[in-house]
Amino acid sequence: MPKPALDVRNLWIGEGPTASCRGVSLTAAAGEVVCLLGGEGAGKSQLLRCIGLDFKPSSGSVHVNGADVTGLVGERRREVRARSIELVHPPAPKGVRDFTVPDVRAGLLLAASRRTTVPVAGMRQRIQIAKALTQGADVLLLDEPLAGVDAPVRERVRELLRRLKDEASTAILVATRDPSVARLLEAERILVLVSGEIVESGPTEDVLETPRHPQTRRLVEERRSA
Repeated sequence: MPKPALDVRNLWIGEGPTASCRGVSLTAAAGEVVCLLGGEGAGKSQLLRCIGLDFKPSSGSVHVNGADVTGLVGERRREVRARSIELVHPPAPKGVRDFTVPDVRAGLLLAASRRTTVPVAGMRQRIQIAKALTQGADVLLLDEPLAGVDAPVRERVRELLRRLKDEASTAILVATRDPSVARLLEAERILVLVSGEIVESGPTEDVLETPRHPQTRRLVEERRSA
């Protein structure tokens, strides 16, 4: 059986009752979208940042295409971040200018000038997803990619992710508190994170239609009543 593109093993961030991530294990295959669902304070952003090599975990490991990349520093970290892992933070708040300058190839995909300064929420997401597509990233980590963006931007993000799956066979891990994002981005599986622990997992439709954990049910009901 081929190794998963992303393999996180028993990852801890912090220790004891204050730990923001508690023994998380997960995988994502090449060309697969996995949704990490959790409410405010669940630890989603910290987990993505740790997987994306922003900092070293207290224990556990992160493997990309079979290679242990846990806690890399210096030039080796820069190489892996440039070639294999793309971490996309949440959109800039509405009305806040995002001064991201696109890679020239990513800019061409977006029909954007390299000198463009964009005040539109979601542009950074599209630029970085396009960059992952043009560079053939192995793993894409998305933190609340659709928060605060309008329908046309959501559709463009979905189109870019579909191309990333099909053309680059990238493993995509999406963190969100909105269950509808899993369907919109065609996630194959959902993992539910509560207080830094995965409490439920399964195929997207199974988790959304028959949620077992109280927190999953709460998030699903909140979305249905919105």
